[in-house]
Amino acid sequence: MSNPFKFLWDKFYTMFLWSSGADLEVLDQVPMEKNKFYGIGGTIVFTALMATFAGGYAFYTAFDDVYPSIFFGFFWGALIFNLDRYIVSSFGVGDGKKTISGQEMIEAAPRLMMAIILGLVISTPLELKLFESEINAEIKRLNDLTTQESEFNYTAQADSLAITFIKENQSIEEGIDLRRQELEVLRLKRNDAYDKYMCELNGTCGTGRPGEGPVFREAKENYINLNEEFKNMEASYGQLNEQDLQGIREKEGRINNLRDEARQKSASLRTEFESRNGLLARLEALGSLTDKDSSLWAAKWLVTILFVFIEIAPILFKMMTERGPYDDIIDYKKHQVKVRHMLLTSNLNEEVNTDVKINAEKSSQKLEAELLANRELLKTIALAQSEIAAAAIAKWKEGQIQKARDNPDGIITS
Repeated sequence: MSNPFKFLWDKFYTMFLWSSGADLEVLDQVPMEKNKFYGIGGTIVFTALMATFAGGYAFYTAFDDVYPSIFFGFFWGALIFNLDRYIVSSFGVGDGKKTISGQEMIEAAPRLMMAIILGLVISTPLELKLFESEINAEIKRLNDLTTQESEFNYTAQADSLAITFIKENQSIEEGIDLRRQELEVLRLKRNDAYDKYMCELNGTCGTGRPGEGPVFREAKENYINLNEEFKNMEASYGQLNEQDLQGIREKEGRINNLRDEARQKSASLRTEFESRNGLLARLEALGSLTDKDSSLWAAKWLVTILFVFIEIAPILFKMMTERGPYDDIIDYKKHQVKVRHMLLTSNLNEEVNTDVKINAEKSSQKLEAELLANRELLKTIALAQSEIAAAAIAKWKEGQIQKARDNPDGIITS
């Protein structure tokens, strides 16, 4: 093994050991335990790599941008790596037996649930990539089906209105034809009256006498009346027919506009659905495929179960691992830390108790000093009061003696 290769191998080996969440200094003391943690760390690292590919692919599918997808892929892989490392490292060796007990399952349940959720999240984008060709075909089928349904709805709406307009136009055209027939009947009557009128004038029919006689005047008047009626009817019906024809042209224009609008909506919808190829569309297509094809459903769930198993494998492995020297050293170090903590707590309690006793003694001494000072003060007050009373009595005595000297009779009388 060449030196550069050995250097890289040592770096990878150390990285895998660190990824397992193990204490590298402790592992150096028990090298026989390294392979166990190397396997755990390798599983965590390769799970993070799969998460990197899955996150990058999912982001690229959603946003169709390469560089942000690469950044997000590495970010997602680092996030999954950190979560996996925490989940595995925070779980101890269990009961130290090769079998998995019910108590171990209860203790590991929250971590197993987190690992299962991570496995599902990681597996979904990779499933989309594995079944990419089938998903693309299903997306096209679903888009075509939705587009055809929408086009049918648009066309049906336009055709329904068109049928209504066509029926209205047919009714209008029937009215126009009826007026034309009436006008044609009147025109024929007018022409017939004209022929009789001219024939009577020329003497080729009727009375057989040319010139303007009573019969001629009657035929002429009949012609004039019919001709006037024909002109009036022609003008009136011509105006009505023009209005009806204008209405027909407007309705035909609306029919053409509706059909053009339906074609535009259909084309716009088809363009929209052709570009519908994002993450949600792929998830919907995958769901549709698994609903229709049991083989694809089984393959999809086998892939999901595989990734979930890879995610929970380190935890199960630690639950089935017997206690080793590494665990004994870790427990010893934890016990040392616990004892140090208890010792520090005990010393702190002793310091606090000593301070309390000192403060209590100081308070007692201070109280005694205050009591002593109060006793001395009371004595001084009592002495002063006695002196004041003696001085007041002496003063009163002097006053009474002086009164007795000044007025002995008054003292005796009183």
